[in-house]
Amino acid sequence: MKKNIFLALDFNSIEKALDATKKLKDQIAGVKIGTELYAICGTEGLKKFEELGVEIFLDLKLHDIPNQVKKTVATIASLKSIKYLTIHTSGNLEMLKAAQESAVGSIELLGVTVLTSQSNLEGIGVKNSIENQIKLLVNLAIKAGISGVIASAQDVSLIRSLSKELKIFCPGIRSGEDKQDQKRVMSYADFSKIADDKCLAVIGRPIIEGDPVQNIKKIIQSAQ
Repeated sequence: MKKNIFLALDFNSIEKALDATKKLKDQIAGVKIGTELYAICGTEGLKKFEELGVEIFLDLKLHDIPNQVKKTVATIASLKSIKYLTIHTSGNLEMLKAAQESAVGSIELLGVTVLTSQSNLEGIGVKNSIENQIKLLVNLAIKAGISGVIASAQDVSLIRSLSKELKIFCPGIRSGEDKQDQKRVMSYADFSKIADDKCLAVIGRPIIEGDPVQNIKKIIQSAQ
């Protein structure tokens, strides 16, 4: 079975994050480093994860004027250790194209669509339904030529109707009733039924809270 889980390193300690990575690196496709851990470890800390031989997905969700995003992407791309970097597709097509121009070398951009913690967009002034907003944002990602998107697993079939080539990274993978702060979720077992080889699950707390080795074993077995 192809490894399709990126481990979300939702830690406030680089030591704990490295320990979890060492324990699970043979079961995962890579690790996701978000804003909290990146604020702690910085670019120097990223090298420690690179030394473990895992792909690094840097989840910074860039959203700024095109020139600033372009320069930030260029700086991160120059590190060489980052495989994936997130950017908000809601930043508009000009920003996405500027970012893609700087995505040189092996780095690939992933466009954030609608967060899995959002089930209604009216509170932020968006009149579109979730489905129509995802269509809009995915089409911007396609036009900009970026490699993939971040979306709920519930949106995979919709995205695949728009593109067969985009990589789709799916957070909000939860089992049972414990959704935590997520709203649009799916179990790993159900995700595995719909996922093609360009779909990846992003899982953090269900693995790292408790015994990570046993937790990931149970999650993977649930899909077998």
